[in-house]
Amino acid sequence: MKYANVSVLMSVYFKEKPQFLSEAMESIIQQTKVPRQFVIVCDGHLPNTLEEVLNRFSQKYKSLLEITLVRVKHRKNLGVALNYGLAECKYPLIARMDSDDHALPDRIALQENFFARHPKSMVLGGTIQEYVETWETPVSYRKVPIEASKIFEFSRKRNPLNHMTVMFKRDFINNVMHGYHDVPGYEDYELWLRVLNRDAMAISNLPQVLVAARVSGLQSRRGGFKYVLQNIRARSLFFDEGLISLKDLIVSIAGGTVVGLCPEAVRKVVYKKVLRG
Repeated sequence: MKYANVSVLMSVYFKEKPQFLSEAMESIIQQTKVPRQFVIVCDGHLPNTLEEVLNRFSQKYKSLLEITLVRVKHRKNLGVALNYGLAECKYPLIARMDSDDHALPDRIALQENFFARHPKSMVLGGTIQEYVETWETPVSYRKVPIEASKIFEFSRKRNPLNHMTVMFKRDFINNVMHGYHDVPGYEDYELWLRVLNRDAMAISNLPQVLVAARVSGLQSRRGGFKYVLQNIRARSLFFDEGLISLKDLIVSIAGGTVVGLCPEAVRKVVYKKVLRG
């Protein structure tokens, strides 16, 4: 068994499906280099079905790696929940993982090796393949820019990282950037903008697919007035914090509003033809 000096950070809340959670956690165990710690934030009360999955997983793999369950009594937004987990991560590199996705087998090894070769990088992401039925049958890809200059340029309009693929240096995110801020739906994006504002070379992406992301119902979730208002609030905050320009603010709000309010069938076409590969 090969190990990586990495803590994996995941948050779980009551709406998650037990089979999706089980698959996501098992994909971490099946890595070619297994992380030494798995930190799982239980964000608010979880139903018995999810508790059973967590208990079964903990009992099965407790001798293989350290499994840390962090209990948050009342449900928080994702950024706040992740900060609870960050405080419990023991290893110098932290890998984010979503509770309904599937990490490809070499994900941890590829990222750990990159950091060993690029000590100045602080945050590292990669490509995702999106799927509906099984992770082996992707329906689309979300590719992100690789070069630092293109990552910075891309970040003016869109999130330059796929959050579920990200690995970062614990001390940098905890002690220098002070973790996530509470920006519902945009907590990771806001963090990456702060990182780039501090050091435009600090973020990198790998071209390889690192995670298979479940996307059933994605277009319906990313539409409607609630989504549009969430986008406006987040982009306005970015501008107020000096993270984006007035031009960036106007363009991103206009684009998000048009896409968010158009019919779902149209959004599917936009995602497939414009926003995905």
